[in-house]
Amino acid sequence: MKIIYSVSDLHKFLSMLNAKISFVPTMGSLHRGHLELVDLAKGTKNFVVVSIFVNRLQFGPNEDFDKYPRSIENDINILANHAKTDLLFIPDEREIYPEPQNFYVNPPNELGNILEGEVRKGFFSGVCTVLMKLFSLIRPDTVVLGKKDYQQLIIVRSMCKQFLLSTNIIGHEIVREKRGLAFSSRNKYLNEDQISLAPMLYTVLNCMRQKILDNSNLSIKDLVALELEATRKLEENKWFVNYITVRKQLDLSLPSQDDLDNQINVPLVILGAAFIGNVRLIDNLEI
Repeated sequence: MKIIYSVSDLHKFLSMLNAKISFVPTMGSLHRGHLELVDLAKGTKNFVVVSIFVNRLQFGPNEDFDKYPRSIENDINILANHAKTDLLFIPDEREIYPEPQNFYVNPPNELGNILEGEVRKGFFSGVCTVLMKLFSLIRPDTVVLGKKDYQQLIIVRSMCKQFLLSTNIIGHEIVREKRGLAFSSRNKYLNEDQISLAPMLYTVLNCMRQKILDNSNLSIKDLVALELEATRKLEENKWFVNYITVRKQLDLSLPSQDDLDNQINVPLVILGAAFIGNVRLIDNLEI
């Protein structure tokens, strides 16, 4: 595994590379979920590039940029031992942002300012801006992203389409622990009591999913009732819920009654975000 730290060295190396590239962007603190993204990238038989960069632009003023878990040496060892990564790119902030960033890639309000974008103002602008930089540097044929960040996946696909990028965006299914908790770097923040409660978010969403599948005459009123019931169950167990909602997979807009009657052609997704203590967890289930 080759490791590169600077943009100039990356340019030099890639200019001599005669191969298609599959790219896995990460913020480090790697876990099994990341390794499965790398496995999927390797399965394309392309040259696999992984990046580790904690992107300041996607953190709000009251969020955890300084406290975000960083474990570069451990991450390097994990990838080296996994033997699926061909090149690891670890730039510092001055490499990606050599001057103040005044140009941003802003997703449309109807997609970027809902759900995660409503709770975390400017989040997707930061995500899209850094990914556009990384895509411009690496020029990947394929990018592998996890479905846990479902809204991000939809936005990045839309961004590539609108900017006429020839990059194929692949979404990998959520990787879960035995009790259903989605792997996340932020799981490291959970204390012992919180770890035991954390799978409840998945359990509640899964219960919603089953009730939707079991109801052949689902109405909008039924849907709202299920969302409220799921929220109540979490709040009764000391969670603070940002949202529990059912949306259309295509663009994350609210479904109409016609959509509910035609779920085969209009697939839905349940999305949830909630705090357990000071730790914010997100999850989703496609229907």
